[in-house]
Amino acid sequence: MFRWCQRYEAGRVNIKDLPRPEQAHVVTNSATISAVDELIRQNRRITTREIAVELSISKGTVHHIIHQKLGYGKVCAQWVPKHPSENQKTARMGVCLTQQFPH
Repeated sequence: MFRWCQRYEAGRVNIKDLPRPEQAHVVTNSATISAVDELIRQNRRITTREIAVELSISKGTVHHIIHQKLGYGKVCAQWVPKHPSENQKTARMGVCLTQQFPH
């Protein structure tokens, strides 16, 4: 409140914020997205930090690609699609049906 009063007394009457530098936008091209997807498919337990180091990009960019672009989420420490396709659902059912579970 004190700063506002100082600014008003200094002659500023506009209540809108002044322009300021924005945070850099996350730049994701198809090659980077494909590379992240390939690393996840090779190792479902890979971490965002390991991907960031491997591709020399920030962890924030990796997080954005994984969650927003690829639609993956972590389940039991593995990356899995949030909305699996019918083929992926069928493959999962096949794996579950072939497992030998103790009674």
